[in-house]
Amino acid sequence: MAKKTVYLIRHGRTKGNAEKRFIGNRTDEMLSDAGVEQAESLRKNERSWTCDLPDRICASPMKRALQTGAILYDTTDIQTIDELKEMDFGFFERKTHWELDGNPAYQAWIDGGGKGMIPGGEDFDAFCERSFAGFQKALGDPLREETVSVICHGGTIMAVMSKLTGKEFYDFLTENLGGYYMELECGDAGMDLISYDSLPTWDRP
Repeated sequence: MAKKTVYLIRHGRTKGNAEKRFIGNRTDEMLSDAGVEQAESLRKNERSWTCDLPDRICASPMKRALQTGAILYDTTDIQTIDELKEMDFGFFERKTHWELDGNPAYQAWIDGGGKGMIPGGEDFDAFCERSFAGFQKALGDPLREETVSVICHGGTIMAVMSKLTGKEFYDFLTENLGGYYMELECGDAGMDLISYDSLPTWDRP
């Protein structure tokens, strides 16, 4: 068994995030000016968890995740993993709650706890399985002790954390530049979650 220290980080703020839109894997937008400023401020904070360069950095291939990783760690040496992309929100993509309010398909999704099928979108269970498969890829060699940072999306983080802990998906709602720090023991037979905690809120601008 090998010990892995993992930082699971949501990307910085985008224009769509600020407008509270469903921004999934169909919308490949960059960080907003505010998002860039926040990420740069976090990188410069001497108390920040970004001060120590991890052994490896992995990210969703979407621009907002890669841009966040490049700012936080001042490097472009980032391994991209397709499975770490955000959910495909189908008909809901780029819309807000207020724009969808009253739509029967949206109401059915809400009534289903936000886990039902989105018209033209991705199956919830398939998304969770895909996200966890991407996380496993990010861990790399299960017998190598190392520190890994994984920059991805809010939905991806919720899927991974619910799978690791057995808790509810929506227990792990994560703000921009938020996330989790965890210790894992990994081996050829799988992984065990030893401990986890939210990244310190006082480190985030």
